[in-house]
Amino acid sequence: MKIRDLISAMLAVVCAVSLTACSGNSGNSSSAPASEVTDSSSDVSASANSGEAADMVKNAPATDGNVKDVTIQTGDIVAEFEVEGFGTMKAKLFPDIAPIGVQNFIELAQSGYYEGKNIHRVMSDFMMQGGSLNGDGTGGEAAYSGEGNSSGSFGIETDSNARHFYGALCYANAGGMNTTQFYIVNSKQAQDLGEATPEQMAEAAESAKAMKEQYAAGSDEYIYYEQLEQEYRKLVDTVEDIISKYKNGGAAFLDGGYTVFGQVVEGFDVIDSIAAVEVKDNGYGEESKPVKDIIIKSVKVYTAE
Repeated sequence: MKIRDLISAMLAVVCAVSLTACSGNSGNSSSAPASEVTDSSSDVSASANSGEAADMVKNAPATDGNVKDVTIQTGDIVAEFEVEGFGTMKAKLFPDIAPIGVQNFIELAQSGYYEGKNIHRVMSDFMMQGGSLNGDGTGGEAAYSGEGNSSGSFGIETDSNARHFYGALCYANAGGMNTTQFYIVNSKQAQDLGEATPEQMAEAAESAKAMKEQYAAGSDEYIYYEQLEQEYRKLVDTVEDIISKYKNGGAAFLDGGYTVFGQVVEGFDVIDSIAAVEVKDNGYGEESKPVKDIIIKSVKVYTAE
């Protein structure tokens, strides 16, 4: 088989598990967790907590994302959501995977931004979304104001070890920019990613390396195949875990297009209860607006002891 044919075959096999080989926004875009930032005003006083949040991120241990089993260990950053009438969820945050996203979330939580905000969008077998300033998916600015912030927002952070499994905590984005809105994956439907093996990933990495070496260093083609090679080498150790874990649910088609910055580890009953609420048309032809308001009483972020 020619090298180019082998690369194409490997792409077909692992498209859903590779963040660089394929678009993470494939699928039904109308169901994507988008945030419409039509009102840029915000009630956040962000800078007061930026130093503390940055220190928490800097001093936190590596988490390695959610591909492996996720447990809360000493030093981990934990977000605790209390939802009125439903209960409490605890999520482990991933500062090594999404440092800006985690710092932004800490600052928002510490400022009290999320208190009284609602879950405005619920889609069973997909996700629930909240945290907008105006309660309808619009408004709000990022609290994070450091490097990478652009007009009250910041870009997507992705990693091979952070996936849209059941219970994943992620940022909704507008035009690829994150602000205040988050969503939690509630789907328990198995995601069929086909079959792939570590040996195939290693072979694909070598093939990508061979393709890379046919181009001048620094060229667009060289950079593309270098990134592809790196991605496949990461997948050698994780591809079986990713495929296996997605059999328990998730939204694999979102991988690579959104920031996964945490994973719920306690309170799955809360996720399931919210996923089952009665919804109505949200005004845009989507059956996703809860008939009864779902209010976030508080979001607390702390370091586990």
